[in-house]
This record gives sequence, structure tokens and C-alpha cells, in this order.
Amino acid sequence: MARALWSGAIAFGLVNIPVKLYGATEAKDLSFTTLHATCMTALKRPYICPKDNVPVDSKEMVKGYEYAKGQYVILRDEDFEKIPLEATKALEVAGFVDATEISPLFRERNYYLGPEEISLKPFELFRQALMRTGKVALARAVLWKKEQLVAISPLNGSLVLTTLMYEDEVKAPPEVPATRPVVIADAEIELALQLIGALTTEFDLSKFRDRYRDALMTLIEAKVEGKEMPTVTKVESKPTQDLMAALKASLQAAKAS
Repeated sequence: MARALWSGAIAFGLVNIPVKLYGATEAKDLSFTTLHATCMTALKRPYICPKDNVPVDSKEMVKGYEYAKGQYVILRDEDFEKIPLEATKALEVAGFVDATEISPLFRERNYYLGPEEISLKPFELFRQALMRTGKVALARAVLWKKEQLVAISPLNGSLVLTTLMYEDEVKAPPEVPATRPVVIADAEIELALQLIGALTTEFDLSKFRDRYRDALMTLIEAKVEGKEMPTVTKVESKPTQDLMAALKASLQAAKAS
């Protein structure tokens, strides 16, 4: 059985729904070990104190917040338990919004929410209510030593909790150099709409794989077996000169496939 990362309750008005939080995603990036080039020994990376010039063990480490230049206030694990926040073990529902109102920029990580044995009925009631209204719940909770803003959504018979970024954590769009006004012809936009229509499909993640990771794994296996990898021809991306011609060719290719 999966190990819960957190346990608490959804506070939905006066309804309290005990729940557990489970991981929903897993990074599949390949990890590499840094080696000493001369002897191929894996290098260790201790924290070094620049003042005493000695390695520091994790048991000798503390968390410090620099409130002034070179001055720190020390925070230990027990200090985080004293933070004056109410209902630190509850997902306090603050309201309900349409899922489309939450910009992709604000979405961070996803987790599954599962009910405790004693809360099966209120959990299912809450899930069905969200599903029928098409809403997601906005809630606050203290998770991992931080008050998180989260969205709770129904998905495949379960609930998914998505941690959200706060407004001041999202950067503003970069400034784009001033350019002359761009005029889009009706024929160009019509072709673009036709191309989107021809390429529209059902969302199915099973059709996609991490091709870079697969190719990297192939390279690693080839090096282990002493095989030579074929030479890769790099394709140079060039800006489109004739937009109409490119749109027409793309549309024909999409229809053919």
C-alpha cells in the first residue's frame, strides 16, 4: 500500500473529511554520478565550513534566516511547530472556482487525496459535488513547513490536490522589444484555424514518451557494450519566409496523415 505523505482533513463548511495525501508524479530523469577523472572514483560532496575549513556533518547543521547582513536567527524543527497558524492539519476550503480560471503559470505539483476509512461517504459526496458543478475547491494548508494554496479537483473517481504558486511567486512576462504592428491576413488566420482543426485529437498521454531520455539510455547502453553510435545529422531551424506556403503545406501533410 502506498505511503501517505501527509494526513489531515478537508474542512468544507462545517463538514470535516479526514484524508491522506499521496504522491501522484515521479521524476524519471536519469541521474549521473560525478567521478574523479584520473581514477574514476565517485566524488563525495561534503558541506565545508569556509571559516573552520572542515567538513560539516548533517547532525551539525541548523537552519538560519539572514535577517541582516551576516546575522542569522536559528530555526529548529520544534520552532516550526510553534508557528501561530490555525488548523495546520486541515485543508481549509476558501471557495470554489472554475478550473479554467487557474492559469497554468500558477500550477505547481499534483498529489492524490485519499479518504480515511471513517470518511468514505463525505469524501465521495465532496467528489461528486465538484464533478457535477464543474468546480475546483481552493484551499489553504500547511504542508512541508509552508502554507500552501491548493486546488482540489475530481479525477477518475478520486481527488487530486494541486499546489499553486502565490501571485508574488510568478514572474511577470519579459519585456518584448518594440516592433512594428503585425497585420495578419484573413486567409492566413483561416489556414491556421484549418491546420489546428486537422491536428486536433483526444488528449492521450500514452502516445508520448520522453524521447530524449530514451535516446540517452540508448547511448549509455551502447557505450556499456562498446558499440559505436551512428552520426546524428543536426537539422537547422530556419525562420519561415513564405507563411502562406508553409501553412498550405502543413495542412496538406496533416490531412494526408
